[in-house]
Amino acid sequence: MITHDGAIDWREDHAYLLGMQAYAYGFPAMHYAKLRFGMVMRPQGSVDMPLNTFFHIPVLADHTLQYGGSPYRDGLYSIAWVDLSHEPVVLAAPACGDRYVTIQLAEFYSDLLGYVGGNVNDGKAQTCLIVAPGWQGEKPAGIDIIVRSTTPGVFAVARVSTPGGDDLAAARAIQAQCKLTPLSNWLAGTEPEARREVLVPTPPEQALGDFHTMHAAMCENPPPASHDVLMRQFGRIGVGPYARAPLNELDEATQRGLARALQDGPALLAKVAKAGGDTPVVNTWFWGDKNWGRMGNVGDYVGRASPQAYSGIVEHWVEQSTKLRTFTDASGQELNGENRYLLRFERDQIPKAKAFWSITLYDDRFCLVDNPIGRYSIASNTEGLKYGPDGSLEILMQNEAPADEGNANWLPTPRTGFNLFLRTYLPGPDMLDQSYAPPAVQRLT
Repeated sequence: MITHDGAIDWREDHAYLLGMQAYAYGFPAMHYAKLRFGMVMRPQGSVDMPLNTFFHIPVLADHTLQYGGSPYRDGLYSIAWVDLSHEPVVLAAPACGDRYVTIQLAEFYSDLLGYVGGNVNDGKAQTCLIVAPGWQGEKPAGIDIIVRSTTPGVFAVARVSTPGGDDLAAARAIQAQCKLTPLSNWLAGTEPEARREVLVPTPPEQALGDFHTMHAAMCENPPPASHDVLMRQFGRIGVGPYARAPLNELDEATQRGLARALQDGPALLAKVAKAGGDTPVVNTWFWGDKNWGRMGNVGDYVGRASPQAYSGIVEHWVEQSTKLRTFTDASGQELNGENRYLLRFERDQIPKAKAFWSITLYDDRFCLVDNPIGRYSIASNTEGLKYGPDGSLEILMQNEAPADEGNANWLPTPRTGFNLFLRTYLPGPDMLDQSYAPPAVQRLT
């Protein structure tokens, strides 16, 4: 572009360059702001709760949970949006014995602050005080540990493992004991007032809408001081705590560059999600990053944005759970329910985990898929799972029910594209060092 004085206007390309970097860095905060709004202030699905309150989902996740994020099918979810801007919040985690139960705390950019509860406390109950950056108070009596958040906003996810069926009642009893209470109410023994006021996202169809939301979310949850160099760069394009001017007051060339970034940024994250990021690939399965939940610590902001936040919302540290994902069959063709597939594990290929393993099927939006038998995954604790005489395990994936062999090992597929997620919980050594090689998905003729 040539300006009125004949000079080449570089500002559009400069804004595009910084806009793509800002999109990768700030996507998790923008994504979390939208999710929080859609669960707290204006519920857009089944999840509906005030701030600092667990929403207990008393059934296993199914196709009606349309938030994306590859939902966990191996137990009961409880989720909460924690606000530390007013005061610390107390998290009560119940005893769980030998059952796998985790309560995961993530800061507003999707990396983890840590875990609370029986799974990291020898199965015993635990009381945790979650505090905002800079909090200087004393630990009250009755509090076991303090978790210091790096952002005022925190996403809490509790998972209570259960295969379902007759075990659901026991799992629900544990789930119901997961509780959040603002510190002042906890000390006084009173019930808190319900609060639902949260940042309202700018509609994405509005000019630079997602950058407006990102800017607001990053100002509400400032990145650490060690990221100031990046924040000052993003401030040049009106994003983040050092924004030089509001987005709608930037010059036209800069706004054009940012508009281009809002076209290409989501496309980039989708490509990264489908490729699995920069991780090893074995038999078309790609590993979850060894730094998942710690991506900001190693400066991998693209990996933090996708696959971590884009396709997972929040991810585990590898010592808690490892993940492998595939979108393709053995020949490299994308998985599609118009075809039939077989996944055969030889005896020594069956995943090793101290707790359990599972394989879950998702659609292209990373949601569970409706099917006639209500089966969304196959796991080591799936009732009636059939192994071969040699200890092998075969999982049949197709849209139609098997005609002759029953459906014990059948994982129903949609008519369209899908992907598979292999999880282990408390993984074995070959999962931790990523030396495990899963079998490729074979297309049947």
